[in-house]
Amino acid sequence: MPESKLQQLLIAELKVVRRHGLHRLDDCVNQIPALVRLAEETMGGGQPSDVERMLRAVYAQRSEGAQGTAIGLLLGLELGRRGASPTVLRKVAAERLGYHSVDTFRKKPESTALATFAALIESYAVEIHHRPEPEGQKIEQIMRLIEKLSIVEYGELVRRLRHWMTHIADPE
Repeated sequence: MPESKLQQLLIAELKVVRRHGLHRLDDCVNQIPALVRLAEETMGGGQPSDVERMLRAVYAQRSEGAQGTAIGLLLGLELGRRGASPTVLRKVAAERLGYHSVDTFRKKPESTALATFAALIESYAVEIHHRPEPEGQKIEQIMRLIEKLSIVEYGELVRRLRHWMTHIADPE
């Protein structure tokens, strides 16, 4: 299956995250604009902590099997691995998955894991966009919009609601 342009961007940006580590996302935030944008859309903010929260959510909810293990190690998402050196993380991932050589792991399995995780991030973002808002959240959003109306706009809203309500009560 061919990768989308977003997946290609995410793969490149996940490589940046792998090189810098989660604990140094502040240093590379300008190099990961697609991850920042998706964090804004899914987590409500575009700070490095939001990017990390999004990566952890996708990892926890969607990653599985050998590729999930590889991503957890490579990106430092696995418990106790957040600040480890990228070289050490790659070595541990290769050993844990049974590769005799880090280079063998780096060539194909690592890139496959990154591509799979990029696809999972994209699907996570799509799912968040299509998730229906809870009723209470819709009402809150409507109330915030009503509070922002000018007096003239508020008067027009009331006029239209009265008109609409009279037609519902008396449809003829």
